[in-house]
Amino acid sequence: WSRNICLCKEVVQTSNMSQSADSSNVTRREAVKEYLESTVVPVLSRALTDMCVQQPDDPFKWLARWLIENHPTSPQQAEWCETLVHKLSQGDFFGEIALLSGKPRQATVKAVGTVTLLVLSRDAFTRLCGNLFEILRRNMESYKSIELPEAITDDAKEQNGPEEENEDDAPPTPPPANVRRGRRGTVFVEAAQIEDGWTPPSYPKSEEEIQRLDEHISKTALLAYLDPKARTTVIEAFEKKTFNSGEDIIRQGDDGDYYYILDSGKADVLLAKPLGSDPIKVNEYGPGGSFGELALLHGEPRNATIRTTQSCVTWALDRDTFRKIMMQSGKQDMNDRLQFLSKVSLLAELTQYEKFKIAEAMKLRTAEPGETIIQEGDVGNEFFIIQSGNVNCYKRTLKF
Repeated sequence: WSRNICLCKEVVQTSNMSQSADSSNVTRREAVKEYLESTVVPVLSRALTDMCVQQPDDPFKWLARWLIENHPTSPQQAEWCETLVHKLSQGDFFGEIALLSGKPRQATVKAVGTVTLLVLSRDAFTRLCGNLFEILRRNMESYKSIELPEAITDDAKEQNGPEEENEDDAPPTPPPANVRRGRRGTVFVEAAQIEDGWTPPSYPKSEEEIQRLDEHISKTALLAYLDPKARTTVIEAFEKKTFNSGEDIIRQGDDGDYYYILDSGKADVLLAKPLGSDPIKVNEYGPGGSFGELALLHGEPRNATIRTTQSCVTWALDRDTFRKIMMQSGKQDMNDRLQFLSKVSLLAELTQYEKFKIAEAMKLRTAEPGETIIQEGDVGNEFFIIQSGNVNCYKRTLKF
């Protein structure tokens, strides 16, 4: 009997505790309901009524301002303003968050003076920047840009003093000690000696072939900048070369002798790491694709093998002619761009080939003093590296 009595007491106590917990939950729910009905709902009802009347384009911004201006104890007028939160200069980059995360632009970026930018589109960014993608994702872990960083005050500006331009010959920022270093710095072949009376070769082409080759060149960063006279010279100097399916147009490790534009057919880009191991496919080319330029500019062996997967017709420009035309044109855009990208710390982990493909895909853009380059809240479709000049980054904040 004693044991049964004890068991009954435990059951009664457990039941009482359960009832007490249920009662506590009910009391809490009632308190929350009372709070919402008496405090929150009346305010939001007024706000939503006014919002329906005004129908603002940005309801979130409108609601934030309404709540501040209609505070019952301390009504204030609030205005949105831009707060300077960061300053960027030569070699810095921005715009990657929108491309990596799909979020709207996290800040407004404006030019301070004239700024030259290298711009990579979303398509090229996704297609070319596999390794860069991972580097940027690691960088994002340390970002505070989704939260509001501390504003740069006028006092801080004075203490920091005026910004200095980076010297062109300043050494690149080294990568961290635990990061794999890329290949050695860019070393371009010496300029070709142009003999007196030298004229570039000219190979016969049909009108259709000339027009098609001109279209290919206009989409190739290496030659697109040429003036009409130089472009005609280059088109005449291209020699038609055909390859059967399964042939190697160029082989990794060989000396570079020709620059190619693929006119028809398809070819795979194969990379062996280390050289001599089984190659893997890393890219492919179709009509209009160009390759082989790195060896001609950089004076190094081929960085990859290009193997046809169909019968291919190519246009080839030999090394000597290529260098002489480049020298005659007086244009060193790709040379300068590659040398600059070799100094950008963000790209320190990339191979020279990866840097070249990014340099080739990037477009040059100039921003005038005060020009808005990207706007906070907009959809982001471009990634930027500052080639020269300075920019300021701003966040929108409510000012009372």
